[in-house]
Amino acid sequence: MDWIIGFHGRSTQKRSLLPGLLKIVKQLPLPVKISQYMTFESFFIGRNSELIEALKDEGQKLIWIAGESGNGKTHLLCSLCNEYDSANKRIQYLNMEEAKDYSPEIIDGLEALDLIAIDAFDSVAGEYSWEEKFMHLYESILNVNTRLIIASKNTPKGLDFKIPDLESRFSLGLLFRINPLDDDELVTAIQLHANARGFELPKDSAKFIIKRTPRSVNSLIDILNILDYESLSSQRKLTIPFVKSILKLS
Repeated sequence: MDWIIGFHGRSTQKRSLLPGLLKIVKQLPLPVKISQYMTFESFFIGRNSELIEALKDEGQKLIWIAGESGNGKTHLLCSLCNEYDSANKRIQYLNMEEAKDYSPEIIDGLEALDLIAIDAFDSVAGEYSWEEKFMHLYESILNVNTRLIIASKNTPKGLDFKIPDLESRFSLGLLFRINPLDDDELVTAIQLHANARGFELPKDSAKFIIKRTPRSVNSLIDILNILDYESLSSQRKLTIPFVKSILKLS
């Protein structure tokens, strides 16, 4: 099942999705999709244990996560959102690559929430109207318990801010650069994702997949969604021949 979560937290409605892919966090005017399978349990920690500990520490109000696309930044943001939602806390996840098509006013009022998770911040860095709103948001959460977690390809110093003070403010928080996974770690990671969905992905099939598909975690999750559906529909195990036929790989 997926969940429709209102602006102030818990779900108000449920409906079914093809195989349980998304939890929909709905804040007008922007509906936001969060995978219910993106949890800390399904994330392969590897060399990122300090980052995980910081995210779970509610005393850490401002955290910046830097790293290339596909390294797991979105997974971690969604994991924290899912954890907060399970505790009946008020959350908002925004992917700025999508949100930039809306008015910066969608940021207004977020300081009233418990957690604000901002993904792909680099998509709006350098745009004065957005930076102005984020400066106001930063100042608004200083004296409340709201947490602000930001993910971006670059660190604050690596972005071209129009408002220099915003760079300095964001640099005051904890900064982590997420470490990419090697091949063995990536195999374990996608097996964890499969287990979270309730199906088994044999190690040899996992190795076959990562050697023939993009290494992006997001791309691999999309592939797992397909495999989950096809395996369930046909009641077949995910052997290499079956995976090859589904994904049309050689």
